[in-house]
Amino acid sequence: MTRKTPAMPLARRRTVLGAALMATAALGVGLLSACGSGQVTQTDTQVAAVPGVNVNSADGNIVLRDGVVAYADQYKPGSTVPINVRLFNNATQAATLTGVTSDNGTIVLVGGASAAAAPASPSPTTASPTPPGSKKPSGSANPSGSANPEVGESASESPAAAPSPTSAGNAKISVQIPVSGIAVLSRDSGTYLAVDKLTGAPLLSGGSLRNVVFTFAYAGGGTTTITVAELPMTPPLTPLPKPSSVVHNEEGAE
Repeated sequence: MTRKTPAMPLARRRTVLGAALMATAALGVGLLSACGSGQVTQTDTQVAAVPGVNVNSADGNIVLRDGVVAYADQYKPGSTVPINVRLFNNATQAATLTGVTSDNGTIVLVGGASAAAAPASPSPTTASPTPPGSKKPSGSANPSGSANPEVGESASESPAAAPSPTSAGNAKISVQIPVSGIAVLSRDSGTYLAVDKLTGAPLLSGGSLRNVVFTFAYAGGGTTTITVAELPMTPPLTPLPKPSSVVHNEEGAE
């Protein structure tokens, strides 16, 4: 005689099936959460490849990235301090960088279009060509009768007449940035910003320029600014040498 197993009530089967589905869904959510949390952590710990300041303009349309002072052991008062920045224009109209100020001195634009306005190097002062067979003016000879070089030629050949980077700069700054464009201002690109003559205390390694303000004008009218409270100096390309660990024992020397 075969005994039949009583069938599970329909309501109970639905309860068991629902519990199984809920357990499977909870396990899937847990796995997805674990993967997602790992990705967020990795992204959160990433840093920019180039050290520097990243700031947006007051209206959020102009973006400054990787703003730094070029590295040096020390910038003495009166010296030129190069600045490297990258500027992005996210506005719907072209923008122009029209000026930069700082508490540490006047900032100029070196190279680029401004170099044409301010001479990048002294032009030799040459006299008009002398026709063949004619004599040079009497002023070209010294009292002893020996020939003397032109004054302008001697000045151009003299190392002391070589211009400093500041002489190639222009206080009237004009850097155009097209829509969705970028302006790279660095010594590597040949056009960069610089403090004309550093004022105040020397700028030591690890120091910063204070209160640097960038002003921009839009093609359709209106202006905006970017204010950097402290523009830091970039770290050296190679680590600085460690101090000597040798300790001199003066008492033992006696």
